[in-house]
Amino acid sequence: MSILEKLRSGQDSTPMQIVFLLVIISFVGFMGQGGGDKGTNVAVVNGVPITDIQFNRAYRAESRLRESQQGALSEAQQQQLVEVVRSSLVEQQVLVQEAHRLGVEVSDAEVARTLLREPAFRGANGKFDEATYLKRIGQEGTTQDEFEQRIRDELVRDKLRQLAFLGASSSESALRHAWVDAGTTVDLTVVRIRPSALEKDLVITDELRAEWKKENEAAPREAYDRDKTRLYDHPEQVKLRMIRLATTPGGPDLTAKLEALRAQVAAGGDMELLAKRWSEDASALRGGDLGSKPVTQLTPELATAVATLEAGALSPILTTPTDLRFVRLEERTPAKVDSFEEVESSIVDRLIREEKLPGLARDFAEQQLLPQWTEKGVAPEALLSEHGLSARATGPLRLAEPGPMAPPAAAMEAARSAAAGTVLPKVYDEAGTFFVVQVGQRVQPDPAEFDSNQGQLREQLLLTERSEFYQAWVTDLKANAKVEMTAAKN
Repeated sequence: MSILEKLRSGQDSTPMQIVFLLVIISFVGFMGQGGGDKGTNVAVVNGVPITDIQFNRAYRAESRLRESQQGALSEAQQQQLVEVVRSSLVEQQVLVQEAHRLGVEVSDAEVARTLLREPAFRGANGKFDEATYLKRIGQEGTTQDEFEQRIRDELVRDKLRQLAFLGASSSESALRHAWVDAGTTVDLTVVRIRPSALEKDLVITDELRAEWKKENEAAPREAYDRDKTRLYDHPEQVKLRMIRLATTPGGPDLTAKLEALRAQVAAGGDMELLAKRWSEDASALRGGDLGSKPVTQLTPELATAVATLEAGALSPILTTPTDLRFVRLEERTPAKVDSFEEVESSIVDRLIREEKLPGLARDFAEQQLLPQWTEKGVAPEALLSEHGLSARATGPLRLAEPGPMAPPAAAMEAARSAAAGTVLPKVYDEAGTFFVVQVGQRVQPDPAEFDSNQGQLREQLLLTERSEFYQAWVTDLKANAKVEMTAAKN
């Protein structure tokens, strides 16, 4: 009996429990293997290909979902999504293969019951409608066999997840320990040492420069070429002063008023005072001063208006949908490209600082700050002040979820067992910043709370533990799979 025949015979029967409720995600095709797909492979998992057709279907579905939530995706976000979708498809294929290896299967009846429960496939009478079903999956550019195979794969993956959940269980004492750990908070005192804090300790002498250049002969030119557009190619700059009058649709015509103000400035009037009195722009507080701006950052209309002005000259009145304005050119700085010879010395100094300051910062933390703090039991304020540093209290941090302002994870782990008042015995490094940490007060939750809410807490903790166990298991499966990646194009 085909799946459609099962649907026809079963649509009036009492629904049976299924292992996973598929909703729109199943329908749009953000699933695993498509039986008839052919094309270029974006990955091969243990010899089983994931085709570009499968990838493109999944990518389109996920990109539509994300764009509906956050608007158009940038190029960087699109590239990130390419990797997310491909990784998801690889994971799905790994799980399907593992399920088959373990003998986990899904029957036609289970697939049929899933389709019966999908609201998108029901007709006007509220029951499954074959014509609606075939029309909807056809609109997604997939065949009936491909769509039902994706449902089957998702159901088998969910059965596998349920089996994994059964393998994750804990004793009462382990759950109590996990609850205490999740609710425990600790106060820390932290000093963050960025390499820039040690800049005044690095004296760059002529001898140091010469020695460094001898050992890194090509580095200055490479840095110049890499950073030329960003640092050394200076576009033309203009310093402007503006008077602006805001307009509204259907409101009075303010052209004559602004022309009168422009005439006053042209006749020698103080534009700064006139701007402070009449301009309807935030720059009025500064007498209309807009500061220096690269010409490339001006609107096309304003750039054209000031292109031929000399210092002190006024632009014509410019009209936009929201205002009338004119500007005076205060100063023009021509475009300039710094030659390598002009900036070589500063490049060398910068590269020396980038190379040596992290080591100085680490040495300061390990050889000065940590020993003095450990010996005294309190942060050495004089030493810290000398380098513009300070010791800051974090306030209560949860050991399980410390948050973004916490020190590195390794420091939090060490703080779990350290006694109050202890200065942790090592310096921690995260993204080039060094941390020295002292443990303060530790507060544990009341054990009576666990006893009074034992049932609910047990379920919450067990769910968390099962989810963590499952994710670790999936990660291990992916790590041991033979996966060959190729270029994926959205």
